[in-house]
Amino acid sequence: MAKKIVHLSLCLAIIWIISASVFSTHVRAQGNVVQTATQASPMLDVKVLVGLVIESVVFSIVGLVVLLIGYKIFDVVTPYHLNHEIAEDNNTAAGVAVAGLLIALGLIVAAAIG
Repeated sequence: MAKKIVHLSLCLAIIWIISASVFSTHVRAQGNVVQTATQASPMLDVKVLVGLVIESVVFSIVGLVVLLIGYKIFDVVTPYHLNHEIAEDNNTAAGVAVAGLLIALGLIVAAAIG
């Protein structure tokens, strides 16, 4: 069950990355319509789109690695084993603490990358 959730989350993250790249390019293209109205260029350049998708994937991987490292450091610092506490003992407080840590690190990584 946990593997299915991880795979579904990964698929959703990839879909979100690609759609965010497409929509951000589309918004930039619409903002520049006035400036480029005289030029005969396509609205969505494939090279730009591929570059944005690659950039988004690389930054997403970097963000996930930073989150993983932060989780492992938090696991070492705490006096108990987080995976055991959350998965086997159903310790809600440990789950909330990890969720708060991941949200905080995610905000920091997003601000640093963005």
